[in-house]
Amino acid sequence: MLTFPSDFAFILGCRSTGKEFALKIIDKAKCCGKEHLIENEVSILRRVKHPNIIMLVEEMETATELFLVMELVKGGDLFDAITSSTKYTERDGSAMVYNLANALRYLHGLSIVHRDIKPENLLVCEYPDGTKSLKLGDFGLATVVEGPLYTVCGTPTYVAPEIIAETGYGLKVDVWAAGVITYILLCGFPPFRSENNLQEDLFDQILAGKLEFPAPYWDNITDSAKELISQMLQVNVEARCTAGEILSHPWVSDDASQENNMQAEVTGKLKQHFNNALPKQNSTTTGVSVIMNTALDKEGQIFCSKHCQDSSKQARGQTSPVPPSAQEAPPPPESPKPPCPPATSGCDPAGTWRRHRD
Repeated sequence: MLTFPSDFAFILGCRSTGKEFALKIIDKAKCCGKEHLIENEVSILRRVKHPNIIMLVEEMETATELFLVMELVKGGDLFDAITSSTKYTERDGSAMVYNLANALRYLHGLSIVHRDIKPENLLVCEYPDGTKSLKLGDFGLATVVEGPLYTVCGTPTYVAPEIIAETGYGLKVDVWAAGVITYILLCGFPPFRSENNLQEDLFDQILAGKLEFPAPYWDNITDSAKELISQMLQVNVEARCTAGEILSHPWVSDDASQENNMQAEVTGKLKQHFNNALPKQNSTTTGVSVIMNTALDKEGQIFCSKHCQDSSKQARGQTSPVPPSAQEAPPPPESPKPPCPPATSGCDPAGTWRRHRD
């Protein structure tokens, strides 16, 4: 039973259980010649079962359409969780990072790299007992790592330096993106940004990796948080921490974070830097956020490399804020492997955010 439609999907209600699900409908005609993109995404979704990852519940198909029944997460995205709250503390941010790192440790244990870790792909799951947790979605760029990857893809603000440099990359590009998110969670703006809104300038800053914690925005943030962020945003991949090391860091695992309310300050900066006051594109008519992108939608996120931009810049004598699409496509799908057993859940007694324990 379809309870109500949106521009991109339907909210599906099950008559026998009363549960609701998100339904993605993919037009096969639009996949002609690109079937491997959808096959790759679905093969990965079949494998992953984790409390911090949005789950594929069922798949069905007809001659013309593919239907993906997904877990429905109603709490909005990561930024919504901050801007709509009355209180937001460093400890809340710590719990959010725990949820994200927990999902990444699981994926990386399966040799799966997500490649598009960003706030819009982290949705808030709200439980009947009032607790909540983050769930990672949108696996359109995800792939199995069997050797160095070279496709230049992702979202520029969160892209790792080794992707830009085209030196080959692996699982730790997700840790870099998580580091950018952690930085934003505590001050409301990204660590690397271009004053002129030019992608080339942004990439230069990312490659340089000069990390700063400017006053007054970071004056009341603990040194432990800054230490973890510095470990996550190491340009040297070997020096960059793993998802497991994030989980064991005192700022995440212990009580090294603070309870000072910084909701107003962070929300103000989020709206200034991310236009968070605008309506969400992927919201249903009742305000429920649903990630409806597929691998086909991700083709625009395979952007021109730094080397390509430099060559084009010399030819044109100018820079461009709009990146053209690159020609390289994501790698073909791998054969499905048995999923790891799902992790168990636990409630964080120190706050409203759950910390799922593996």
